[in-house]
Amino acid sequence: MKKLKKITRLFCLALFLLLAVTGIAITGAAPTPSNSRNRPENNDTLIEMVDEKEEDEEKP
Repeated sequence: MKKLKKITRLFCLALFLLLAVTGIAITGAAPTPSNSRNRPENNDTLIEMVDEKEEDEEKP
């Protein structure tokens, strides 16, 4: 009886491992969470505009 119980447990373990590997193979790995904490919450542009040199405008 102990040997049958041990074989049944081993079979169930192998079955669960096979089901897990099959599920990952079909659906792919779980997606990684995005780093939304690092993004600014407002939609304003955070780029400063550089003024053009005044020397270029003075030339004829």
